[in-house]
Amino acid sequence: MVNILFINACVLVTFLYLTGLLSTRYAYNLEAPSLRVQLVSGIMFGMYGIILMHYSFPINNEVISDLRHLAIVIVAGYVGWLPSLISGVLITAGRIVLFGLSQVSIIAGAGMLVIAVLCALIALHTGKRLQKLLIMNLISIIVISIVLTINVHELLLEVVAIYLSISTAATLVIYALLEYSLASNRLFARMTLQAQTDHLTSLHNLRQFELLLNQHFRQARRSQEPLGVIALDIDHFKKINDTYGHAAGDVVLKQLSSLLKLHARPTDEVSRNGGEEFTVLVPRLASHEVTLLADKIRRAVEQHVFMLGDGTALKVTVSAGVAVYPDTLKCDDVQELLHQADEELYRAKQEGRNRVCTGSAQA
Repeated sequence: MVNILFINACVLVTFLYLTGLLSTRYAYNLEAPSLRVQLVSGIMFGMYGIILMHYSFPINNEVISDLRHLAIVIVAGYVGWLPSLISGVLITAGRIVLFGLSQVSIIAGAGMLVIAVLCALIALHTGKRLQKLLIMNLISIIVISIVLTINVHELLLEVVAIYLSISTAATLVIYALLEYSLASNRLFARMTLQAQTDHLTSLHNLRQFELLLNQHFRQARRSQEPLGVIALDIDHFKKINDTYGHAAGDVVLKQLSSLLKLHARPTDEVSRNGGEEFTVLVPRLASHEVTLLADKIRRAVEQHVFMLGDGTALKVTVSAGVAVYPDTLKCDDVQELLHQADEELYRAKQEGRNRVCTGSAQA
């Protein structure tokens, strides 16, 4: 029995390790998981519990022993009450389907449902995670002991003692593994975010812009849909820095970034490419629509009052250049698209600033 339960624990630890590797994007979401995460977690841990039943220890012809309850305990402790109930229902169904419908399987299934409900109730309470996991495990062992007593018609103290010892040790090991995995995932997500974003404005940085530009351009070529690039530059930004200081310039950059995100569409990609230079990638809009969007941003900036930390109010304008594949550029060179947007930005500067210039069709 000890060997089987040890194998159960190893199988569960392996599954959880692989789950941690595959779920880096959800590292920040477990404190407030989305409905989708809860549903997927409930189904996934329900399947884990069913798989653990394949490595069970037969106590008699109908009664089996394993650590399937830990799948419920872990998902309740880390994700919440809903996946606890979902996994409990799936494990109950799996017990009946895999081993047949009988009085023993019904009682065992009912025990799993009771464990799922109790773990869900504990999950609703605040407290230290390890403490809740240990309480859930202890309550689960009590319920399992009652189920075994009913099905076997005697209290198997030796079995219960082994159950409690191994499941508690497994809970502690799994807790340590998951905490390490979550911390690693959070660190990875934080480093990824820092590598992709501008530290001052939280917009995409130049490296991320170049990656996104190439991705969107490949997609535009495959789907034969337009891709626009708006290149923006703050007019006379050096004068702002020289007059009010670089701290004031940073305030202007932050407020401008907020305006860009506010007026760009959710599908657009806004980046700070360095200094006072910004870009907006605009997929699936024709040339005249991208020009209208650029002018909308320009007017929003012109009308905005930029407030500095000392209460000084500034008026700022931007110039913008627009290039759109394939409307203003027929060739399949993404760098030419970016070059055309920069050329149009330069033309807007030359023609007096605070304006939008759009490229004409080129082969």
